[in-house]
Amino acid sequence: MRVVFKIVFASAIAFAVLLVCGAVVFSRYIKSQTLNTAAFTDPPGQTVVYDGSGQVYMKIGTVPSNLTYSELPQNLVNAIVATEDHSFWNGSPLDIRALFRAALVDVTSGRASQGASTIPEQLAKILYLSDNRTVSYKVKEIEMGIELQRYLTKQQIVAMYLNKVYLGESTIGAEQAALRYFGVNIKQNPNKLTLSEAALLAGLPQAPTAYDPIVHPKAALERRNEVLQNMVKYGYISQTVASAAEKQPLGVTFHSISSDSWNTHPLFTNFLLDYAAKQGISEEQILRGGLSIYTTIDPRVQKAVHQVFWSTNYRGDFPGPTTGTVVQGSAVFVDPKTGGILGAAGSRKQGFTPLGMDRIYSNSSPGSSIKPIMEYAPAIQSGKWKPSSVLDNKPHNFGDGYTPQNWEGPSGPAKVTLQYGLQWSQNVASVWLLQQIGINTGANFAENDGIPITAKDREHLGIAIGGMQNGVNPLEMAQAYEGFDNHGTQIGAHLITRVVNQDGTVIYNYTPVVKQVMTQRTATTMTRLLQDVVDYGTGTSAKIPGVGVAGKTGTVQYSSGLTGYNNWVRNAWFDGYTPSLVGSVYIGYDNATPAYHLTMSPLDPSANAAMIFQSITSLAIQNGYPGGQFAVGPYPASGARAVTTPPPRQKPSPRRHQAHHLRLPGLPHLPIFGPHPPGPPRHHGPGRKGG
Repeated sequence: MRVVFKIVFASAIAFAVLLVCGAVVFSRYIKSQTLNTAAFTDPPGQTVVYDGSGQVYMKIGTVPSNLTYSELPQNLVNAIVATEDHSFWNGSPLDIRALFRAALVDVTSGRASQGASTIPEQLAKILYLSDNRTVSYKVKEIEMGIELQRYLTKQQIVAMYLNKVYLGESTIGAEQAALRYFGVNIKQNPNKLTLSEAALLAGLPQAPTAYDPIVHPKAALERRNEVLQNMVKYGYISQTVASAAEKQPLGVTFHSISSDSWNTHPLFTNFLLDYAAKQGISEEQILRGGLSIYTTIDPRVQKAVHQVFWSTNYRGDFPGPTTGTVVQGSAVFVDPKTGGILGAAGSRKQGFTPLGMDRIYSNSSPGSSIKPIMEYAPAIQSGKWKPSSVLDNKPHNFGDGYTPQNWEGPSGPAKVTLQYGLQWSQNVASVWLLQQIGINTGANFAENDGIPITAKDREHLGIAIGGMQNGVNPLEMAQAYEGFDNHGTQIGAHLITRVVNQDGTVIYNYTPVVKQVMTQRTATTMTRLLQDVVDYGTGTSAKIPGVGVAGKTGTVQYSSGLTGYNNWVRNAWFDGYTPSLVGSVYIGYDNATPAYHLTMSPLDPSANAAMIFQSITSLAIQNGYPGGQFAVGPYPASGARAVTTPPPRQKPSPRRHQAHHLRLPGLPHLPIFGPHPPGPPRHHGPGRKGG
């Protein structure tokens, strides 16, 4: 036993000696290095965003703060030191214990799971490094943190840190955060920031999103109180003072900041930051400044989108009330020749929250707007079907009790031409057509066109009319309709083409993704058929005088298992295009409930979606964006016909009930953006006309 003890003791002594020697060598190595001081002597300006023509469109973030130590509230300095680096004022530049602890955890985990442990290290990461948690980056972080202390005083370091740290809600630095959350200008009056408010700000660097006091007030309150107790622990305040501060409410409200992009371009800012994050460019990177972001946005189209989704002048385009909980929506417009996104909105003004829900990426059932992609285009592509081909439209059991119905019910035409089936959005004919060409043929075509298809989707014919497991989002639908408008060629929809940092280094570059998704003949035929939909069928609300418009409506019925839901609607779409742009418009409540849902009167909601498309496109053309006509117009209206009795009854006005209805009886109350349950939509009783 004594021998074992001696071995363990000797090993511990040897390890300690090696650690000390390593620290000495590391310290001498650092002293021999030189640091590029430009990062803190020449701070970056705002991030500049360019439009598709290369002109400055906007700047993101406010001018970077440059508060000196004497201008900072003392409570804020004390709170940040007590929480982030309690030994900051009297600790050694090289914290042996912290280094050993971080190294031990990193070695055992196989990666640098330990974040920056001291304020100098955190500042070094902000100035010089990305948040790449590898062991080599951790060593670099420590090295640069120590080097900073050779060039700057501790007062300068903590001031620079508080000027540059990300504190959530699109704020960089304490000055912006105090303005954003409390409306307090600490540069003009540092004493106005209370102890409670200072503690809240000091708790944010660890996890700005998780502790966001606007979105997560409970978590923010707990974190604030934790900071206050840290201040007690390290002697900055008494327990009595901390207890009094803990009783204070958060007192947080979102305040606008002058020159803030949220004031000038709220919808676009929201989408840009969301899109950039999906490409690996964080909001924090953008807000720190110094980037040049080159986008495809067209100010003429984006202005039109903004007017319709933001101005009170276009409330009539949307169904439902104009106050309280309103119908939400989103829209994406794309250049069919380049795939560049021309304009977008992920929210209406009412209910808009910076960095809130971006409905551009939110999935729901597409209803009948999927029909051109799922069965009509692949049928035309096969060469076996043409507009005059006759489709079976008589309701019947397609297997396993699946009996879709048309809006006319039993009195509708038993057989129709393919042109009629699409123009008047006949459910049965569409399902029958998919059955004839084969589910996999339709699903493969849609998948190649960018529509996400699951294995469950391939198990039932309900996908013909939008019964999909996970649904689609407006960006996917706009991209999917591109091929119709671009001779069968699809170019991946994208917003950002290039991002360049302050040093001139390209940190992101978009590579176009080009696919031939259908033949030119198929694209031309479908464009003529989809012009029929707008000129004579369910999409007449999208018509623009003197401009060629093609498209398809889609409506999904609300289903709750309750009686009296026949007139209720879950969500609605219009997906369409002119010769120069493709657009997808979605409307619906975020969570469809018996209290909040759409109805078929006084207007079918898909007609509202078509009206929104029409308003945006018309405004964009008025702003100078090209309109134009298609090379070939619609098919003659006479070709859309029933070929057996009984003849179709008189069509209702398209501004009343003009949207095919995907009915989903028996489904539970689900958020419209959540995954839809597997299996085909079932149709009990007559559906309504339209979408």
